[in-house]
Amino acid sequence: MKKLIKALLLILTMSFCVSCAPQNGGADESPRIKLTATIEQIFDRIEVNVIESEYTSGILWVITSADTVFIGKDGERITRDDLAVGDTLEITYGGQVMMSYPAQIVAREIRVTK
Repeated sequence: MKKLIKALLLILTMSFCVSCAPQNGGADESPRIKLTATIEQIFDRIEVNVIESEYTSGILWVITSADTVFIGKDGERITRDDLAVGDTLEITYGGQVMMSYPAQIVAREIRVTK
């Protein structure tokens, strides 16, 4: 009887683990939202004024991380230090907006357009 219960618990545990595992091999399928904005200030966060976006407007703080990809006007990779106040950016983020004032997003990609 104890062996049967152990076997059932093992099967139940394994089926739970399989059902919780990513079905896409771990690929990130969260939405990728884009907006266009102009840099107002650069601190630990980048303060931008949104020019065009389907979901947000006004002033927004952009958080960057080691995973954020920066691309210059010429299509080449740049660093965060290459950004300047007044640059126009195309920012790609996952769709989550932190409801603070101003609102905040975490950038996946920042592309300088002007």
